[in-house]
Amino acid sequence: MRSAATYRIFGAPGLTAAEVTRRLGVRPTTAAEAGTPLGRRTSAVRAESLWCLSTSAADTEPAAHLGQLLDVLEPRRAELWELAEAGYRADWFCLVASHAAEHAVELDRGLLTRLLSLPGELLLDVCGDETA
Repeated sequence: MRSAATYRIFGAPGLTAAEVTRRLGVRPTTAAEAGTPLGRRTSAVRAESLWCLSTSAADTEPAAHLGQLLDVLEPRRAELWELAEAGYRADWFCLVASHAAEHAVELDRGLLTRLLSLPGELLLDVCGDETA
């Protein structure tokens, strides 16, 4: 099973990724501001700012990736809730790629309790692992 996780914070125009970095004191894995191009091959621009803290895809259980992010973000719980109150929205995006014969994903009560202590919904992107 391959997995990875990202904590994403979105901000409407006027709510910047730079402000998220300043308030949290955490350097993001990636960040982009509202109004910036979505890519080199399009004229479309971002409607919202985006701040991401990510793990690298690895042959590890999703719970390990989420735990790694939680270890960084839990000490900043108050700041994250202040950002949510200021209008930012957040989510946990978790990729799970597995073979048909592999086992189910387990997110135990302790991990779920930790996730619930911070703003954001949990999104699971479950797919087959075509790399094998």
